[in-house]
Amino acid sequence: MNNNCRFENLPNEIFYQIQSYLNSTDLYKAFFNLNSRFNNLLHSINNLHYEIRSTVENQRLLTALYASRITSISIPDDSDAKSIAIIFPNVRSLIFCRAIRLIPEKLSRVERIKLDLSTMRVKHASGLCSLIFSIHFPCLTSFYILHQKSKVVGHWKPLMNSIHHQCLTLTQFIYDIQPTTDWKMVEHFLQYMPNLKRLLIRKLNTRTKWTLSNIANTFQNNLIHLNYLFIQINSLNINNYINEDKNNHSLHPLFIYIKSKQIKSRKQSSITIISSQIL
Repeated sequence: MNNNCRFENLPNEIFYQIQSYLNSTDLYKAFFNLNSRFNNLLHSINNLHYEIRSTVENQRLLTALYASRITSISIPDDSDAKSIAIIFPNVRSLIFCRAIRLIPEKLSRVERIKLDLSTMRVKHASGLCSLIFSIHFPCLTSFYILHQKSKVVGHWKPLMNSIHHQCLTLTQFIYDIQPTTDWKMVEHFLQYMPNLKRLLIRKLNTRTKWTLSNIANTFQNNLIHLNYLFIQINSLNINNYINEDKNNHSLHPLFIYIKSKQIKSRKQSSITIISSQIL
């Protein structure tokens, strides 16, 4: 077999596998106009991810060939992203790593939002959070809030105070915050998600006492549609170890699995996992 045609003869499945490792720009730079087969394969992809590294207007020419097939966009740098919906009409998922200006009326078809607070002041995300919990995202079903650094820059209060309206369409909430917070902060979010079905708290680091009853009451008062649950609470320097007790499971129907263990490296610290599935 001629070396020049080996790659050409690879099955389509290999090409689609390669796609998962490349962003949309690199994918088109590598394969567009090599031959008609690759062009057809590129045109058949309808779920491209794109990362905006400069102003959105500067992306217009770069993405002209495939902008309509981009459904997921990440915004890691400061951008005036008001034109996102005009250039990328089929975007369904947004990842914000900076607090940017938006024209929300143009993004009414967005279904998933990830807000990464790791590289921004928390108060700067208040405007985005206020938009998320409003009428401007009528198709929004998933909200993921993330902070990967150990310390927060600023205070949480402006962010929490920016939430004024319920998001009735939200069915999934993912909370993954490295800096210490408390259950009351989680509860504040949940009060504005009355139709939530899936709750994943991947990490809640806290120095505040909490009880299983607190959590159960939050669910019973706010989340009557909840059917999936995973919570990991890291209690730091406080005695919040949950003993094995069958009565704990009766506090809420989703308390199927409850496991607590001491953190050996920290005095009076523990990790507690609560799940609706046996792990």
